[in-house]
Amino acid sequence: MNALLGNAFSDCETYGDDPPTEAYMKDFLAKDHVVALVAMAHGVVTGGLVSYELDKFEQARREFYIYDLAVDEKYRRQGIAISLINHLRDIAKRRGAWVIYVQADYGDDPAIALYEKLGIREDVLHFDIVIDP
Repeated sequence: MNALLGNAFSDCETYGDDPPTEAYMKDFLAKDHVVALVAMAHGVVTGGLVSYELDKFEQARREFYIYDLAVDEKYRRQGIAISLINHLRDIAKRRGAWVIYVQADYGDDPAIALYEKLGIREDVLHFDIVIDP
């Protein structure tokens, strides 16, 4: 799935140059707050979604954040992304979440169109705060 995400986001360096060990991935995927979904066709990864479940402070509720979502270019416009999101919806509902949220980059019109079809758009700013300035 990392190779698919790297290709889809034109960021093969981040997703492929320093792959996590098998032990790291087993530990990561075993975490209760991590949901990783993969779509496959004929043994090929066609899409992937990584989401994190977040417990909220302001109310006794949780929400899910879709961190990564991509579909291989050859398989786009076949409902794979919607199927992955709908599967996450089922998981989120079972876990008592009240919302799933996702970000899209300006100019990523296909992603924006998909998310507008499924949810309510909020115009917000995103900031990356460097840990070691």
